Amino acid sequence: MNSDENDDLAERIARAKSAQEKPEKKKAQQESSAGANAGSMALRYGAEFGMAVFVGIMIGYWIDTAFGTEPWGLLIMMGFGLAAGVLSVIRAYKELTDATNPAMSPDKTGSNPEE
Repeated sequence: MNSDENDDLAERIARAKSAQEKPEKKKAQQESSAGANAGSMALRYGAEFGMAVFVGIMIGYWIDTAFGTEPWGLLIMMGFGLAAGVLSVIRAYKELTDATNPAMSPDKTGSNPEE
């Protein structure tokens, strides 16, 4: 083997190694960012649900003190707050799934699977 063949072989080996390392680096970056995304989404779900319930309770408390209907205003508005919190979490989950898989969302692609 002469030096030209050795250089060519070394160059091909270097290209093969760099091509192999690129997907591994991308995979590691995606896994680390997926953990951050999961944590941020969990925080978002909890905050949206908690705030909806809190606002419902505060409106119910205000109704009870303003109209003297204790505890019915609080209980009814807490129920509305729970329902609003569940709907908020469902909406946030749909946003997450549409963002991660836009092909499955008929409104994003313009095609209607029912037709």
